[in-house]
Amino acid sequence: MQSLRRALDLFLGSVGSLLLSGLVAVLVWQVFSRYALNAPSTSSEEILRYGVIWMSMLGAAYASGRGSHMSVDLLRDRLRGRARIWLEAGVTVVFILFAVAVLIVGGMRGVSISAQQTSAVLQIPMSWVYAALPVSGVLIVIYNLLNLYDLTRGRLHHEPAEAQSALMGE
Repeated sequence: MQSLRRALDLFLGSVGSLLLSGLVAVLVWQVFSRYALNAPSTSSEEILRYGVIWMSMLGAAYASGRGSHMSVDLLRDRLRGRARIWLEAGVTVVFILFAVAVLIVGGMRGVSISAQQTSAVLQIPMSWVYAALPVSGVLIVIYNLLNLYDLTRGRLHHEPAEAQSALMGE
C-alpha cells in the first residue's frame, strides 16, 4: 500500500509541478505581451483559468492524501488512543462519501452536460475542464482508502512517525 501512495504522490507532485511551471510561463507571456508588446494575448487568460482549476483539484486530492487539508484541529488534538482513531476514521469516511457523491457523480454529470460546449477562445471541449472534478474525486477516494488502511494499522497519515506513539497514548 505504501508503494501505491508513493506512486500517487510522485505522479501528482510531478503533474502539479509541471502544471505550475507551465502556468507561470503563460502568465509571464501574458504580462510581457500586454505591457511590452502592447498586444495582449487572447488565449492566455483561458489557459490560466483552466490550468488553475486542474491544479487546485489535483492539489486537493494530494492534500487529502497527506492529511494536510483544511481542518479544525481543536477536537482532534485533545483526543488520544481509540477516540482519536475513530475520529480520524469518521472524517476519512466523510471525505470518501463527499468525493463519490459530489466530485465523481456530480462531476460526471457536469462532464456530460458540458460535452457539447466549447470554450470561447481556445475552442476546447468544456468537458475537458469539468473532467477535473471526477478525476480528483477518484484520487481522493483512493487516497482516503489508503488512509483508512493506515488507520487500521495504527498509523495516522498526517503525523510524523516519531510523534505517533505519543499521540496514540503509548
